[in-house]
Amino acid sequence: MRLSANSNDEIVVTRDIRVLHVDDDAAFLDLATDALEREGGFAVTTTTDPTAVRERFDLPEFDAVVSDYEMPERNGLALLESVREAHPDLPCFVFTGKGSEAVASDAISIGVTDYLQKKPGLDQFTLLANRIRNAVERTETVAELRRETHRRDRILEATPMGIVVHDRHGAVELRNERARELLGTTTDAMDVSAYSDAPWELERPDGTAVDRDSLPFSRVLAAEAPIHDEAYVVRREDGTRQPIVVHGAPLQTETGALDGAVIVFGVP
Repeated sequence: MRLSANSNDEIVVTRDIRVLHVDDDAAFLDLATDALEREGGFAVTTTTDPTAVRERFDLPEFDAVVSDYEMPERNGLALLESVREAHPDLPCFVFTGKGSEAVASDAISIGVTDYLQKKPGLDQFTLLANRIRNAVERTETVAELRRETHRRDRILEATPMGIVVHDRHGAVELRNERARELLGTTTDAMDVSAYSDAPWELERPDGTAVDRDSLPFSRVLAAEAPIHDEAYVVRREDGTRQPIVVHGAPLQTETGALDGAVIVFGVP
């Protein structure tokens, strides 16, 4: 674990990248470990036994696995293929002095993150360190996006309100189950563009139909302005009528350009 200061002079705790390095050459492992730890930000665990990696080590505790290719009893590709099968998101690297284009091609085909050849000097470890950092950062970014997506989906499904997100052309990009229930329709019908072919109709409380240009999302997109507490009635495909109260707001990009609209509606 390392301590550093950010631009606001706040202390930031940064965890070292945990690497499992597999190579039958113990002296090379020592050299590589020293070099990576001098690069900073690495905590390296080593083993010369590729046959016992899955049994001896808890692989999810590591951020990356580095393996030589040509080793007694088991080559690096077989080892990393078994690692990828059990932990498909774990970055894996072949770091070998006896590789070839065929080995590199095979490594890519089994999903190895990167293939590097050993060379004289310490620059090879700087390159390895950079490749590992980049791969771990990408993996962590993807994992965080997955967590955010999962969190968003849980929030969408937990709310008692129907939520529909439209792109700037009116097509449905996102909707929750509550929206489908209130509209009394199927999931497929929720995905139609701009409701023009939807099996339900939106009416005003007096029973007059709402034309396309007057639909809540159309008005939000046209005016790029929110709407609040508007009363409507959904005439469902089965003929039942569901009163709803609608709110809406435009969505914008980071530069302020119109990016779509979110419509939220519920029972009065």
